[in-house]
Amino acid sequence: MREQHEELPRKDGIFPGEAYLERKSAHAAVYRMDFSDGFGTMTAHSVMPGVTLILNDFHTPCGFPAEARCPGLVEINHCRAGRFSCTMRDGRVAWLGPEDFSISDMGRPPVESRFPQGLYQGISLVVEPKAAERSIGQMLGEGVLDLRELFSTLLTEQSFLLLRSEPKLQHIFSEFYDAPEDGRMAYYRLKTAELMFFLRERQKTTGRAGGFYHSKSILCRIHEIEARLTEDLRLRIPLSALSAEYRMGASTIKKYFRQIYGVPPYAYLKRRRMEEAAFLLTTTEESIAQIAEVVGYQNTSKFSAAFRDIYSISPTAYKKAAASRSVPEETP
Repeated sequence: MREQHEELPRKDGIFPGEAYLERKSAHAAVYRMDFSDGFGTMTAHSVMPGVTLILNDFHTPCGFPAEARCPGLVEINHCRAGRFSCTMRDGRVAWLGPEDFSISDMGRPPVESRFPQGLYQGISLVVEPKAAERSIGQMLGEGVLDLRELFSTLLTEQSFLLLRSEPKLQHIFSEFYDAPEDGRMAYYRLKTAELMFFLRERQKTTGRAGGFYHSKSILCRIHEIEARLTEDLRLRIPLSALSAEYRMGASTIKKYFRQIYGVPPYAYLKRRRMEEAAFLLTTTEESIAQIAEVVGYQNTSKFSAAFRDIYSISPTAYKKAAASRSVPEETP
């Protein structure tokens, strides 16, 4: 919890106000956010003047009720795992799923954001175009990129541009995640420049790129169904009952549920059960059988198989691994 950490002074304007600096080294600063249901960390690297790379790791369904305006900054996001949804000022809702990519104007931020699967891991690049253009110019030659024109064109008619997965983009971001320890910052600078060239090549087509946007009324109804489905993890409410209760066809529920949460309703329920089980395994002394019952499994063998499906490890091994990681590290 937050009170267990010594808070270090903040010297930034791009992180949520609730975030606090947990630890800092010569190469990175780790910010943490504590929520009523979970936590998140943001590991920030100053790649070059005008570019900050942030590795996001959120384990919570909560989000940010509002984000501060940061005029002049652009945020590039890539989702590696989980899901992120945000509500625009015009009421549209967009979501970012695995391998999706977005560009947003931080001067016109969403009014609300959430992590509907209880998990979000990915990369954010915060770019100040003029400074970043100068930094890349010093690396590769002046005038090779006009980032101010690039982002102005991409975001002229909208504050959030969503792009879906494509191989070249995944290749670029996979190398951000797997950067070598030796020479990591130089590697980040090179990959940032490669990403900017990729965006320049896509400039003529990305303005027409879409993505899934939903009306606020549809989003609210699906959120209500999700809450009903997961309010008691011991139960498995029939889809026909949900369809009757919310006056939506079963196929319509499945369609929108998959678009918003990334998986069908019962696959989502299984993951939420296992996420709760993982939390109980690391925070209580309850037995495997007791935890299995809490999340709706009378048979511990079936529970263990379901847990392994999600976490690729047995509940017992997960508990032991979590215990070994609980020893606090010294702050650099």
